[in-house]
Amino acid sequence: MMIEIDGSFGEGGGQLLRYSVALAALTGEPLRIYNIRAKRDNPGLRPQHLAAVKFIADLVRAEVEGLRVGSTEIIFKPTLKQLPSGTYSVDIGTAGSVTLFLQATLPVLIAASGSLSMQVKGGTSVRWSPPYHYFENILLRLFSKIGVKASSRLIRHGFYPEGGGIVAVKTEPSYPLKSIKLTGGPRATPVEGISYSANLPCNIAKRQAVSATQLLSQRGYQVSQIRLDCETPAIGKGTGIVLWSFVGDGIVGGDSIGEKGKPAEVVGREAAENILKSLEAQVPVDPHAADNLVIYLSLAEGESMFYTSQLTLHLETALELCKNILGAHYKIDEEENKFKITVRGIGFTPKR
Repeated sequence: MMIEIDGSFGEGGGQLLRYSVALAALTGEPLRIYNIRAKRDNPGLRPQHLAAVKFIADLVRAEVEGLRVGSTEIIFKPTLKQLPSGTYSVDIGTAGSVTLFLQATLPVLIAASGSLSMQVKGGTSVRWSPPYHYFENILLRLFSKIGVKASSRLIRHGFYPEGGGIVAVKTEPSYPLKSIKLTGGPRATPVEGISYSANLPCNIAKRQAVSATQLLSQRGYQVSQIRLDCETPAIGKGTGIVLWSFVGDGIVGGDSIGEKGKPAEVVGREAAENILKSLEAQVPVDPHAADNLVIYLSLAEGESMFYTSQLTLHLETALELCKNILGAHYKIDEEENKFKITVRGIGFTPKR
């Protein structure tokens, strides 16, 4: 029986496509997804989406129909039940987001029969996607609480439009994943972070860090250290800042990237404002991590729960998709200034 997904429901963008293909690859079920990105100004598959789908298709020896730029429908039929270990190299092209590529592929990579190494080339700090340091310091730390065994390292920055960033990733077999309960609360560690610039004066990174520190301090939050990185190589020019803090048993983040004509002080303040939303709500998972997290919780064994400060369309879409494809169950409870998300996973184990 083929899974049928309307690519225009919910968030209706690339996230829906990436998650659908990843889950189909794991379950081994054929998938038809139609109306791909139908709500967007440029509907259908874009080059950055092709990279993730092609890579997953190669991993599970899938037969794919409609895999071309502009296509609004694909049929994905996995044939390989057990993913082999190995070493892989992927070039997304220009500044296509490395972190969005990893969002799709990581659930599949940790189902391999052994250790896996991968080097991904593309954009590491681009608009509408998590910057690399958010992936490493917030997402991977959250995933590790469920049992995901993965690590990453930034080799080279990739800024828009040149791209050319390089990220190295290593994974180990991780299924079955375990359930978690993240309740948050008033206990938050001093904010840490990294402020970076490449092929630009290091003073820009310092100004970003100072601006973020000033706003957090004004709101009554301690800052332990925002490390400056002006040494990591890059092909183009760019800056950014990522902040994080451990809240209860979870971790929340905030980030911002520099743009031409955007003062460093604004970049730093934006990152601080983003993390403050989670710190002030006393939640253990920020809104940008929530939809990433529910994929793994839906695959985990038993009932999991976490709090987040905002019910985003991305989160709602991910929850409904996991219900439709995996048969996972979820419940959303709204409280005073936060949302309680409960997910009962399926206890997925790769077929041998």
